[in-house]
Amino acid sequence: MPELSYFDLVFKSLDASCDVSMFHSTEQELDDFLLEDALNNQLNRLSATFLAYWNDTMVGYFTLINDSIVAEAVSESDREPTWAYRKYPAIKIARMARHRDFDNYGIGTLMLLRIFVITLHVSQFTGCRIITVDSKTGAVEWYRKKGFTLAQMRPRDDTVPLYMDFHRFVSQEEMHTLKTLGDFSK
Repeated sequence: MPELSYFDLVFKSLDASCDVSMFHSTEQELDDFLLEDALNNQLNRLSATFLAYWNDTMVGYFTLINDSIVAEAVSESDREPTWAYRKYPAIKIARMARHRDFDNYGIGTLMLLRIFVITLHVSQFTGCRIITVDSKTGAVEWYRKKGFTLAQMRPRDDTVPLYMDFHRFVSQEEMHTLKTLGDFSK
């Protein structure tokens, strides 16, 4: 199975012209949301769903919503000392699913990268330091490998709250890029 690159995928915002009926993940609940609720939620500005295509085949989707996370749920090392409010502004990954026939193609990682690009863009217009997700228990380790941290709050029955300090992630990437550019100029 080929490991795809970011530029192999085409991302499209969900609209009425999109046929999502052939998409099947490993979670029926995620398929049902896409088929029954995603477009209506999008039209009512409750969420934004993006479809991922490879070679004209829909291979995944993700849905984003605005969120916040209580400061106490964020580890001390991720807190901003000058922030005087009870909650941090966030973007939540409300849904994310890969087509069941495309396991081990790296599609989940590429969709997460697209979420980072969107979050970076949005954060130029409104505060957004944190990315949150209420992960299915089977996906917790995958998110942790991608840099997410367990939120210091009680998990729900079927999900585990996780977050990423996106500001810290971007700052580390900027420092790495600057160092790489510095090495390049030598």
